[in-house]
Amino acid sequence: MVDLIIHIGIDDFDSPAGGCTTHLASIIAWKLMKSNHKLIDYPNLIRLDPAVPWKTRGNGAVALRIETEKSPDDIFDTVYNIALEYAREYDNPKQQPAIALLEGEIPGQLKSISEKAVGDLVPVDVIERVVEKFNIKTKVLKGRRGLVGAVSAIGLDMLEGDFTFEALFYRTREFIGKPRLVDPASVKQAELESSGGLFLNYDHENDILIAAPHGPDPVLLGIRGEDPRAIIESLHYIRVLEPVESIVIFRTNQHTDMHIQSVDSVCEAYPYRCVKVVGKVISQPKRITGGHVITTISDGKCSIDIAAYEPTKEFRNIVSKLAVGDIVEAYGCVRPPSPFHPATINLEKIRVIHLAEVYKLENPRCPVCGARMVSAGRGKGFKCPKCGYRSRGLSKIKVKIERDLAPGFYQPPKHSFKHLMKPIERFSIPKKVYSFKQVNPFIKPFPP
Repeated sequence: MVDLIIHIGIDDFDSPAGGCTTHLASIIAWKLMKSNHKLIDYPNLIRLDPAVPWKTRGNGAVALRIETEKSPDDIFDTVYNIALEYAREYDNPKQQPAIALLEGEIPGQLKSISEKAVGDLVPVDVIERVVEKFNIKTKVLKGRRGLVGAVSAIGLDMLEGDFTFEALFYRTREFIGKPRLVDPASVKQAELESSGGLFLNYDHENDILIAAPHGPDPVLLGIRGEDPRAIIESLHYIRVLEPVESIVIFRTNQHTDMHIQSVDSVCEAYPYRCVKVVGKVISQPKRITGGHVITTISDGKCSIDIAAYEPTKEFRNIVSKLAVGDIVEAYGCVRPPSPFHPATINLEKIRVIHLAEVYKLENPRCPVCGARMVSAGRGKGFKCPKCGYRSRGLSKIKVKIERDLAPGFYQPPKHSFKHLMKPIERFSIPKKVYSFKQVNPFIKPFPP
């Protein structure tokens, strides 16, 4: 019998009680491998549009890709039974979990819709039409919303372009919800020793560990890297001080800016869409309640606010230095308008393209002694406070201000990065290519 390629999608199993979609996917992958199904890719952790209002924690879905002689129906039943048991153990009234299964080649239309779902809102009914058209098996455990992630994860195969890897360390059940016992210095050392093979695990400028999450989920630690070899090598340095249930390597679109769509006009920056767009600054930046910095850009047709929020810390100072007339390229997702604010791009990065000349008006110098003159009163011209000279014929002079800002890219501190944000340091990474092949993603397998 010829082996079949089966794609399995899973989404929305996160729970404050300790559930996590990646954790469930790891359990399913382990049990499929134990049953002699061959994984032909690392589990794919797909981060979807971070701007949708109903996003899960990290808004991540997972795809498993296997080669097997078994019936797709049997595999689907196996996956569903594992998922159902997991959802019952880690119940969350807000979740709408779903699983999906596609046999064979991924249709081009599904790939296109999946790419859109990474940086834009895709309605459930669009996904349901795709499911019907391509005979994708699905199962929802509560509502339908999880179908978007489960089906989109299948369609985003990331075979060309940019992708990264992350090893997730899973906690044992009794440690979930307790403080994480990881040695930050060991993660810092591992990243420094990797010569660029690891990234965004430690904020070296602010001395903050960023590889460990903070919520009550089963992930103890996530080590991000450019390839599995760099991640495996890092384990010589990393010290974990609590039991680890398993360590699983995922291939992912994290930190690739895959969500960012280049648009030609500010008019195309609509709510829930993640964009990069060029515009001219048309208002002086202002700091508002909460410490956020806001300004407005326009392309002559439409305008939109751009905002650097308080958690981005010193990045706000860059936005504060912008001036009316500057040309910038704004990167970020569009927050919808409300009664309190207009539509706003939540800045993830900014590129200063052109700096406008900025001037200030100063009182003239005294033509007799050179001292700075002062006003002699309304309509009375200027007087010199040093020698007493007066003149009605002098006027204020325009003086150019030297800008404390240079053209180029600027980004927030590393500890405030979200999952899809691509650090400037990765801009030079060449295009990657991946081929399906048999893999074992388990550095530390689940217990027998």
